[in-house]
Amino acid sequence: MSRLQKLSIYSLMGLMFVLASCGKFKYAVEKSDHALSIKMDSLELNIEIMDESIIHVQKSLAGVEIKKLPDYVTVLKAQDVDWKIQESRDQVIISTKAMNVLVNSDGTIEYQNIDGKHLLAETNELSYIHPDKETGNRVSQAFVAGDEALYGLGQFQSGIMNWKNVPLRLQQYNQEIAIPFLVSTKGYGIYWHNHSLTDINESQNEIQFSATGIVKAKKDEKLVPVDGEKENVAAYASKEDVEKNIRETTFTPSKTGVYTFQALSDNKGRMRGEIKVSIDGDDIINYSTIWMPRRYSGKKYLEAGKSYEVVFQNTGAKIPGRLFYNKPDYNKTVFSSTQGSCINYYLVQGENPQEVISQYQKLTGKAPLFPKSAYGFWQCRERYHNQKELLENAREMRKRQIPFDNIVQDWFYWPKGTKGPEWDRAKYPNPKGMVDELKKLNLKLMVSVWPEVKNDALEEKYGLKKIESSNYVDIYDPEIRENFYHMISDSMFHYGVNSIWLDGTEPEGVNNTKVNTAVGPYEEIQNPYSLLVTKAMYEGRREEFPKERVFNLTRSAYSGQQRYGAASWSGDVEASWEQFSEQIAAGLNFTMAGIPYWSHDIGGFFRDSKSINPQFDSQYTNPEYIELLTRWFQFGTFSPIFRIHGYVSETEIWRYGQEFEDMARKFINLRYQLMPYIYSEAWKVTNESQLLMSPLVYYYPEDKKTWGIKDQLFFGESMMVSFVTEYQKRTKEVYLPKGDWFNFWTDESVSGGRNITVDASFSSTPIFVKAGSIIPMGPKVQYATQATKEAVKIKVYPGKDAEFVLYLDDNETYDYEKGEYSEVVITYSESDKKLRIKKGAGNFMDFTKKPMKFIVDIVNSPEQKISFNGDETIISL
Repeated sequence: MSRLQKLSIYSLMGLMFVLASCGKFKYAVEKSDHALSIKMDSLELNIEIMDESIIHVQKSLAGVEIKKLPDYVTVLKAQDVDWKIQESRDQVIISTKAMNVLVNSDGTIEYQNIDGKHLLAETNELSYIHPDKETGNRVSQAFVAGDEALYGLGQFQSGIMNWKNVPLRLQQYNQEIAIPFLVSTKGYGIYWHNHSLTDINESQNEIQFSATGIVKAKKDEKLVPVDGEKENVAAYASKEDVEKNIRETTFTPSKTGVYTFQALSDNKGRMRGEIKVSIDGDDIINYSTIWMPRRYSGKKYLEAGKSYEVVFQNTGAKIPGRLFYNKPDYNKTVFSSTQGSCINYYLVQGENPQEVISQYQKLTGKAPLFPKSAYGFWQCRERYHNQKELLENAREMRKRQIPFDNIVQDWFYWPKGTKGPEWDRAKYPNPKGMVDELKKLNLKLMVSVWPEVKNDALEEKYGLKKIESSNYVDIYDPEIRENFYHMISDSMFHYGVNSIWLDGTEPEGVNNTKVNTAVGPYEEIQNPYSLLVTKAMYEGRREEFPKERVFNLTRSAYSGQQRYGAASWSGDVEASWEQFSEQIAAGLNFTMAGIPYWSHDIGGFFRDSKSINPQFDSQYTNPEYIELLTRWFQFGTFSPIFRIHGYVSETEIWRYGQEFEDMARKFINLRYQLMPYIYSEAWKVTNESQLLMSPLVYYYPEDKKTWGIKDQLFFGESMMVSFVTEYQKRTKEVYLPKGDWFNFWTDESVSGGRNITVDASFSSTPIFVKAGSIIPMGPKVQYATQATKEAVKIKVYPGKDAEFVLYLDDNETYDYEKGEYSEVVITYSESDKKLRIKKGAGNFMDFTKKPMKFIVDIVNSPEQKISFNGDETIISL
């Protein structure tokens, strides 16, 4: 339907509403410029029209004051848009040019698109407001789930792709990130505007175990690390309990279908030991990493009337643990928060996930462009022990001609007995000289910093206040945020450090959630902590160094964090095939939560028996580990941020044998050859709120076969990549959505709408390109901004008309915000087989003085060389 047709229908509907109105709503309705307020018997509704596609709903109990907390997330003010209302006795209909909002007399709200298609409806079942309740959740809003799949909500290690009906706790944790925004295949998103711990689809049933289980009360064995550098990664290890705390029972489902499960393992403190739930031998929950969350999700198809053996292992926990579930007919999407005096959410409408996320970023902020170097390769390990070691490895990487742009200094660069951004001059005698040498090597340095400070001198100098009962700074205080930034800037940026690795931003160390912060009880505002850390770093650095784009890496995230120049990574994951596979789904749901930049430790953080991972002996020689590292590296190549890392590891690629090094070079080179494509797609992230890495459902929401796929992704708009997640697998089954595709490696044309099996040798991973795509590729370079006289190859995949906008700027500053950039528009016409190149927006490049060289390469045709001087150029192919 055209926009003109929709506008006509909208006008006709407005007239019909007036003519068909059958009286007033049974409750008083107050309309202001941007909102509608309704006072019901015991409920007060306020519905704010933010724009044509974003509705803000707030519900409170009559006579109960809504507690005001800072809104750290939304940036959109209500826009001046046309909207109308129609009243009948039992319903009020709000109509914009994009959607209809139906408010019923029982307090529930329904949403339709402008064509009358049902999007979503509230239900009073499991919806409540209990502002004075001492235990359990205080506010809850339930929606009726339809025939849909749901994505987003952050990053979780369950391997689950589709969150429909799945019980999930939104709590910040090492390896888990809580973002209260989800996206539906039906064309809507929900941002739940509550900063406290939140349950999604809280479980309604529990599986009982006859035995209570045995929890050994042994103390952790304290290990003394080398040089006294004690920290909570390897400083403590649990002794193997004689009793593994394993319980068994049988479960007989009453209905056939997919059951969703949630295990509660521990109420407080870190757990070290396995958490596993198996049903008839099939592990539906399986965690064995050293840092454990408190709740775990899983799901399995079960048949009614059949008895299943359930085994629940909870080794290392301080309680026996409990196992909950939802039945297949749960059919609701429920947000329930531990704190809050009102129901508060935003409904975001769009035709597809792309539009929904774009609208969501209109509400919460767009992601700025990173410096071009950030999209290159990051050499990182735990850790370089001193200045000499870091520089030796940087020089060796350049000597061996391994392309990279960034090198990372992890922790313990600070003086012994402290924790904070201060250089230990015994190990790092000249930080500025170190950075200066790196710059001569065309490298940038990132250094890890915690918002947890254990350094009396720095605390006093910068006036840092901590959250009571912790070492974490009270980042909720604007003055503390500013002081925190200046502390880091003085010790890092003033020496030339380019970016900060903001570790531990959950934060994990506030054990007493009842304590106060600068804005109120911690338990009411704990989830956005990372958002405010990144805000401090972004705003401080932009003001102090306005000519340098901000890039920071952080272990946590929250709604709106995309606007603060930060990427997140998946935490201290272990090296296993299971957890590697889980990273793909974790990352895809993270980006679908509206934050486009994400990363992971290629190869896993805990890698071998020397780093508390007993699955593998020495990582440098174990063939299975090296193959796992290979497949993980291939995934990293097509992640938004491409970064290797590992605990007590020397991660440089030449240390793992020639076969691995050859593979790694191949994929690093490919990443840099794709830099014109990547950087242009990153411009779409900033300019159009698109995703650089996305699940297939992002582009194909109506294809139900894409809904559960968690080992394939889109990298940019045109490239679809699949990953091998099993040991010694040399072929891969790939799903190709409807249409024609090209094998990236062979240029073979393949028809879609089906599964195919393709080659996946040790040094390869399946890559397909949509017919009707254009991919620009540069030459091999050693770093992203390396000057070269070689031409950019324009690779054309025919079969449909195609367009690509090549983006160019200075790679480093924010001048693009002032229009200082250039676009080159490249189009291909299938009907006449002609390629057109013309100047697009911006005047950063003067092509008359500096023509751009291109090699035009249409699949299976001879190449053509051209020089583009700004005038429209037409090439017959």
